[in-house]
Amino acid sequence: MNKAGLYFAYILIYTSPIQAGFILWQLWIVLTSDYTFFGLSTKEFLVDNLKFLHDWIYSWFWNALLDFFYQFPAVVMTTLKLVVNTWLGYWLLAKYK
Repeated sequence: MNKAGLYFAYILIYTSPIQAGFILWQLWIVLTSDYTFFGLSTKEFLVDNLKFLHDWIYSWFWNALLDFFYQFPAVVMTTLKLVVNTWLGYWLLAKYK
């Protein structure tokens, strides 16, 4: 169990740059289009840029729950996810090392 916790912590920490890249991508879209900071929802971001991922996620998960979470602003939600995942990764790393 100790190794699984360490691997999970490393995955959370190592995927932080990917999430930061998504934040920069979303900010670029906001700055170069008619979307506002709070106007670009996660659903609009996925449909406009990653349609295959949007369709795949909606084929696997509960659509009403996804509609609820995807209505929030993409930049805000991705930033919160980045902060929580990075913090959780470092906390797990300190706990299992």
